[in-house]
Amino acid sequence: MRSGRLAVMPTDGYRPPRRLFLDGDGCVVRVVAERDGRARDFDFASLPLGRDLQVALARAFHTHTGPSGRLKALGSANSLWVHLNAFGRILAALPNPPQGPADLKPSHLNEYLMERASLAGVHTEVSQLMTLLAHAEGLSPALAARCAQGHPKRRDSGDKSLDSYTPDEERRIVEAARHTVRNAAKRIRGNHDLLRRWRDGERGLTSEPMRKKYFEVIDGVERAAELPRYGNGKVPDWVSKRHGPVDELMHTVHLGWREVAAFAVLLVRLTGHNGDTIYNAPAAHHRPDGGAGPIASVQLDLVKPRRGRRSYMTAALSDLPTWATPPRPNIEVSPRDELHTPYGVYMLALELTASARRITGSDKLFVFWGSTGAHVGRGFREGAPAASNFAATWGRELNLPADPAGPDPDRPLAVRLGRMRKTYLAREQKPIAHATRTLADTYLRRDRTTLEEYQRLVAEVLTNETDKARAVGTIARLTAADLAEAGRHPGVVAARFGVTEETLRLLVARDADTVLTACSDHLHSPHSTEGQPCKASFLKCLDCPCARALPHHLPIQVAARDLLQHKQNEMTALRWAQRLAYPFHQLEDLLDKAGAAAVQNARQQVTDTDRALVARLLNRELDHQ
Repeated sequence: MRSGRLAVMPTDGYRPPRRLFLDGDGCVVRVVAERDGRARDFDFASLPLGRDLQVALARAFHTHTGPSGRLKALGSANSLWVHLNAFGRILAALPNPPQGPADLKPSHLNEYLMERASLAGVHTEVSQLMTLLAHAEGLSPALAARCAQGHPKRRDSGDKSLDSYTPDEERRIVEAARHTVRNAAKRIRGNHDLLRRWRDGERGLTSEPMRKKYFEVIDGVERAAELPRYGNGKVPDWVSKRHGPVDELMHTVHLGWREVAAFAVLLVRLTGHNGDTIYNAPAAHHRPDGGAGPIASVQLDLVKPRRGRRSYMTAALSDLPTWATPPRPNIEVSPRDELHTPYGVYMLALELTASARRITGSDKLFVFWGSTGAHVGRGFREGAPAASNFAATWGRELNLPADPAGPDPDRPLAVRLGRMRKTYLAREQKPIAHATRTLADTYLRRDRTTLEEYQRLVAEVLTNETDKARAVGTIARLTAADLAEAGRHPGVVAARFGVTEETLRLLVARDADTVLTACSDHLHSPHSTEGQPCKASFLKCLDCPCARALPHHLPIQVAARDLLQHKQNEMTALRWAQRLAYPFHQLEDLLDKAGAAAVQNARQQVTDTDRALVARLLNRELDHQ
């Protein structure tokens, strides 16, 4: 059965717009922002380099900023262009400047590092240049190998304020965000309710002239974001004198930028997505629960531009089941609102921006009225302009105290969406829009706020799992000598291993094999209902009293042990310790009892079939449904 929907395809005769111009002496790349369609031309002929090198860099830039590239925003392209200009000036100042891509060497990147060593972000700049050069054709083998090695190690800036928040700091920020959002809900819902009653002709709202005029003004704001105006477009003085300033009137039924910042803080903390991804989230969504539960959820398409071809992703935002709903404080919002879940926050934002979205025709979740002086200019805005930092400005106004035990106790608590995302990753231990290895190496190990706590927790879990494996002991293991004796005295061997002679025959004949061991009694497993066939994962066989290990199991046990060890590179240390440390140490004990020589011989007997079977086991493909 097919699922999903067909992608929108270009019409017949469609040709993509031209973005690379190499006519005559020209060398221009046109970058078109994916989100808003704004464009800018970058003139590579202005770089103080030879024509061949200008063209090679222009082609690489064209690929890197194109539909399949990683740079989709003008701001990112502008930043890379600044670095390219600096690179060009440094190359041009050399005694023998490179003329073409084949003349570029790794030493030229080192020259860039030395020239700009005083800048804290120089390693990031070189990293971006290497990513660009990886798209260039005709590079020297030495430079191509350098770019393929990965990015240079980032300098530790010593800025501890880039680490995740402590639990107390996180609590203060999140509570402030919830307070801001709840006040917005109270204001906008209250005014919508009054407007509805006024439109229905409720006498108390229509009989008094001043009040009636006020609702006429607010009605225009809600319907079309319009205020009474003179012929020249100016708002009469009586509007502000009698009913309030323009911005205040607009915010009676529309969100302001501070409230958008608070929503973004909550959604970043609850989902782990980047702030830019959240600010530009769509209003369009799908309800996989059909709006009927049992757990309310929405699916929406998000974009993280720098992921290149993997920019687009579907995110699921869920509510809590009714039995797990946390107690709510005494606040004046609808009891269906739940600001502890991404679903609850998203649906509230969707509701409060509905009027603004209708007026503007926007398809974004966040549409708000911006006032002058808040980085955006007066008028309706959507998302968050690249030059703005709503969360940081909102945070400075709050002036929250930092945690004395935190990374930056001497300053007011700075609100940064990047730090809030790191806080999510540190608390939840789940990769979001990146690989598990990136989570472990880039986020957790560099986060000084939680590093020591994380290391302590991993060590504690590893110790507990190791002790548990040793306390349970190793399952019974039949040796080659036992099998030889079973041929002569089956009753003796059967009694020694606590099985019947018939069961012993099945074990020896390999008719009772599971994956890593054999089972002597699948109807009396401690992991399943007495008398019913065992449905536990085959990994549970390693600590089951019904399991028996035979010599022919040794190769696949070796394969399983090796794959479990390899999984340490694919999972965070805590996840590995929680899920796989226990079976790993059980297998270690089994292999220790078999002896080093037997293990070495078994390793040479491991087949691709064994490895594939173990991989399916660890991926839970063999678990009972």
